[in-house]
Amino acid sequence: MGKAWYEIIQDIDRRIIYLVVFLVVSIPFFLSIRAPMEVGPPAQHLFDCVENIAAYNKTAPKEKIVLIIPEWDPAVQAECKPQTRAMMEHCMKRGVKFATMSWFYPQGVELAEKVAEECEKKYKKKYGVDWVSWGYKPFSLATFLAFIKDIYTLVEKDSKDTSIREVPLMKNVDSLRDVGLVFYVSGGSGIGYYINYALPEIGFSIGTGCTAILGPEMRPYLDSRQLVGMMEGMAGAAQYEKLLEFKEGRGTRGMGSQSFAHLWIIFTIALGNVGYLVHRRRLRKAQKGE
Repeated sequence: MGKAWYEIIQDIDRRIIYLVVFLVVSIPFFLSIRAPMEVGPPAQHLFDCVENIAAYNKTAPKEKIVLIIPEWDPAVQAECKPQTRAMMEHCMKRGVKFATMSWFYPQGVELAEKVAEECEKKYKKKYGVDWVSWGYKPFSLATFLAFIKDIYTLVEKDSKDTSIREVPLMKNVDSLRDVGLVFYVSGGSGIGYYINYALPEIGFSIGTGCTAILGPEMRPYLDSRQLVGMMEGMAGAAQYEKLLEFKEGRGTRGMGSQSFAHLWIIFTIALGNVGYLVHRRRLRKAQKGE
C-alpha cells in the first residue's frame, strides 16, 4: 500500500525544494516577471530631491551637482550597486551632473565608475562634462574637515590623473556649496561624518542608499529630517527604479526573485504543517479505535 498524501508532502526530498528555489530565483532575470511594488516615502523624497535640483538648474545662474559616495565593495553590491545605478540613471536622465568619490573603500569608487560608464553609453553623456570621479581619498577627520572647507585642498586630480581644474564640469564648482545632494551608498555607518560635520557647515541635502540590515539605524535621521530620503536595501532600489520607469533595473529583477522565493518557502512551510496536522489527527483517531 502506497503512502497517504499527507505523508508524501512531509517527505518531499529537500533537493526538490532547493531546485524550485533555484528556478524561482532565476526566472525573473530571464523573463519579464515583476512583483508588485509600492513606493515608500523615503524613496519618494529622495527622488523628489533630485527632481528639484533638475528644476533649479534650469533657471539658476549656477548649477547644483550631486555628489555620490559609493562606500561599498562586492560583499554588498547586490543591494548597493542597484542603488548607485538608480541614482546615476536619474541624474543622467534629468541632466543633473554628478561627481563620485570614496573615503573608506578604494574598490567602491572603481565599481561606481563602471556603473557610470554603463549609464554614460545609454544616455550619450560624456566623462568630464556630465560626470567626474574624484577618486579614492584615505580618510582622516582632519582631511575630511579640510575637504568641507575647500574641496580643492584634497581633490587636486580626478581618478584619471587629470588636473581637477581642467575638468570642464568642475569649472562651475567652487565649493561643496555647489552640491545640491550628497548620496551616500554603503553597508556601514560612515554617513555620520556628513551629518555631524558637513551638514551644519554647508547645509546641502543628504540621502542614503543602505543595506536592509542598516535601514533601521537610518530611520532616526529620516525622522529628524537630517536625511532627505533613503533607498533601503534592494527594495529601496526597486522602488526608485519604479519611479524612474527603469524596468530592467537589477533592483526590480532582484525583488522579483526575492518575492517568488519567499512565496515558495511560505508555501512549503504551510504544506508541511498541513501534512503534519492531518497525520497527527489520523494517528489520534487510530489510537482511539475510530
